[in-house]
Amino acid sequence: MCGKCGKSLSYSKHPSALANILWNSILLIAIVGVVLGIVLTPSLLSKDFSEMKTIEKSKTNEYREQEEKKCLEIESRLKAELAQINPARLHDEAAVYYRAILDARESYDKRYALTPREKAQLRMREFASDSTKSYRESIKAVALEASPKGSDVDVVESLQGMTLRIDFDMSSLTSGEHGTRTKHTTKESLKKEVITLISRVTNDVFQFCSNLDLQAIYVGCRHYVSTEYPDGSTRDENTVLYKMCIRKKQMPELLNNPFLDVYSTTQSFEIEEDNFEDIEIITTRI
Repeated sequence: MCGKCGKSLSYSKHPSALANILWNSILLIAIVGVVLGIVLTPSLLSKDFSEMKTIEKSKTNEYREQEEKKCLEIESRLKAELAQINPARLHDEAAVYYRAILDARESYDKRYALTPREKAQLRMREFASDSTKSYRESIKAVALEASPKGSDVDVVESLQGMTLRIDFDMSSLTSGEHGTRTKHTTKESLKKEVITLISRVTNDVFQFCSNLDLQAIYVGCRHYVSTEYPDGSTRDENTVLYKMCIRKKQMPELLNNPFLDVYSTTQSFEIEEDNFEDIEIITTRI
């Protein structure tokens, strides 16, 4: 209604010709699709797919036969190879191969120096065979290489020959040992490890220096011990827990190469100093 005169107002919009054509086209396509579906569906449902199935089955059987043939050929080849294997010959070849490796290790072949200790042994061997150095210099060079860092190394020369003395801190070779603290709860386990550490050092030194007029080796293992004095005071002292001695006259040569063995000298040890009776391990472990 018009607000001024009160007459009714009307508006009519007629669709354009383009819109009519578009809607008619969509309707026609839909009708054609429905008609084709009605016409073609019965023919598809009635179509025979048996020939297609037969062809696919034939291809599948052919592929399976080819794979089975390949498997049989592989099995036949492996059986032939297995029949040609001679266990006795393989055993002999393995023995020769590993014997060659052992011979190479016994001759200190650097190809088999894998661990830090084995690499250090090669350097010790060079020091011991250095003709430009005196026996005393060679022995000390080998001892310094074999000993842990911070060790006290001293070579004493006398009419009887050379005497080597080494004292090292246990904490330089094993973890859990610091100051007056120890990872061990019993003196027996502590002593066992001390002997093991001494053996490692002694074995290497003796092997490379026994031909350098070295008559005796003294190796001691130190550890800080909280020491109590009569006046009641205490002080941490770096004390030799255990010291072993090995003499050339008692063990003229090593039976095993230290490149392969670590503890050959242990059986010939003499106890030079044993302070385990004077110490006590105090622990809070339950």
